[in-house]
Amino acid sequence: MVFYIILRLQKMLDSERKGFMNKLYAIQDVCISVQNALDEVASYGERIKNAFNWTVPFLSWLAIVALCVATLVIYFIPLRYLVLAWGVNKFTKKLRDPYTIDNNELLDFLSRVPSDVQVVQYRELKLEPGHSPNKRKKNNPG
Repeated sequence: MVFYIILRLQKMLDSERKGFMNKLYAIQDVCISVQNALDEVASYGERIKNAFNWTVPFLSWLAIVALCVATLVIYFIPLRYLVLAWGVNKFTKKLRDPYTIDNNELLDFLSRVPSDVQVVQYRELKLEPGHSPNKRKKNNPG
């Protein structure tokens, strides 16, 4: 009888340990997903910064031209007409072409701008003037 009670207590302790380990693994998974989400947000912030500090000049020019065109459109066309055109486009898009894949142009643009980590990774390596791969040192001076 005592042996049976000891076995039951041991099983209960094992199940508590397993339950604790499962909770620990669940907490670990949540922490990893939160860390990945924060990394993604920081990456988009760095990409926006790099779009306007001329890290990739072509993309910066493209952003400046798009913002100037948007400013002129908003200045000359009343907001009521712009909202009306946007709504008609939004609600008739599936009727005009039902097999199109939705995309976000702003996120497509930001995906082409490098983040700070990518800028460091893809920086061009500078060759030191004394070390050239074509020149070899002679081992024997004679």
